[in-house]
Amino acid sequence: MTANSTLAEPAGLTAQDLSERVLKLIQSVQGIGDLAPDKLRETTGLPIVVHSANDYGANGPVAGVWYYGLRSMSPDAASVPNRVLFQLSDQSDSDADMSPVCVPIETYEKTLVSAGFSSKKLRNRHDTQDYWEFTRGKVGATVYVRGKSNPADAQTCVSMVIVETAV
Repeated sequence: MTANSTLAEPAGLTAQDLSERVLKLIQSVQGIGDLAPDKLRETTGLPIVVHSANDYGANGPVAGVWYYGLRSMSPDAASVPNRVLFQLSDQSDSDADMSPVCVPIETYEKTLVSAGFSSKKLRNRHDTQDYWEFTRGKVGATVYVRGKSNPADAQTCVSMVIVETAV
């Protein structure tokens, strides 16, 4: 595929479908080359659009006001991306109820620990959000969670994942 090629948006993606694709990505990363656009397309089946060598990703609808985004992240403007960000966001920007897109953190923990990742539950420095760090060798995934109907409620739903590998 050329840099500007796109795939058709997969029809009817659910949060569970997306999580399975992200989990497959996390498990497949061995190095920085696994975060390149073509490799992301191959691993996730998502329509990765390349804007520049350091800026590429995909986004689309999930359910109701919810949509997903998968975006490359670089340590600086001159570096090859060594991270990708997966996020579920609501178009209303009103902390919408996550029930339609809730994938429990236990799904990620069970899958990644079974694949040889170590798991560590942490809390942000403002003591307002739980997150997990999963690591295996030089690969890591930071998984953020929030409550279903109120972000401050029992934080069980995966809302954001950052997949990273050492440069």
